[in-house]
This record gives sequence, C-alpha cells and structure tokens, in this order.
Amino acid sequence: MSFEIDMIFAIILFAIGLYGVTNKADFLRIFFSLEMLLNAVILVLASSAYHFGMTQNLAIAYIVIVIATLEAAAGVLIFLLSNRITKEVIPDKLDEGGKYND
Repeated sequence: MSFEIDMIFAIILFAIGLYGVTNKADFLRIFFSLEMLLNAVILVLASSAYHFGMTQNLAIAYIVIVIATLEAAAGVLIFLLSNRITKEVIPDKLDEGGKYND
C-alpha cells in the first residue's frame, strides 16, 4: 500500500513542478519547480528500489540526492549573484537592467 501512495505523491509532485516550470517567469520559482521535478524522480527511484528489493538503486538515489543538493546550492548562488548585479529576478528582463550592460 505504501508503494502506491509514494507513486501517487510523486505524480502529484511532478505535476506541480511541471506547472511551475511552464507558467512562472520568476527565476527562483522556475528553479524550485525544477527541483520538485527532480525530487519526484528521486522518490520514484527510491521507493521502487525499496519495494522491489534492489539496493543498488538506493545507492543511485542517494548519489542523485547529493548531486541535486550541490546543484541547488549552485543555482541559488547564481541567482544571488545575478540579482546583485542586475537587481532583477525575472530572467527575461536580465539584459535590460543592471549597471554592467553595454
């Protein structure tokens, strides 16, 4: 029963992330929506590995979680630096603002 609940939760999480990626203009919201998509895939991978008894998939899931954490830290750093330079959070307007444009 828990495997089905995990799959339903992963589908809902993936759907919310997909909606966020396609409908938001703010860089931070798009970034967190992408993280939701990745976490949904990790949830499917880890819960299927646990359900079917394949422990090597759990190791892959842990590696993906570590990589996702590093990617999230790098993404937030890029956001903070671009926000500091351009004073803008919408990616479409990054070339319009800021003091470093030609």
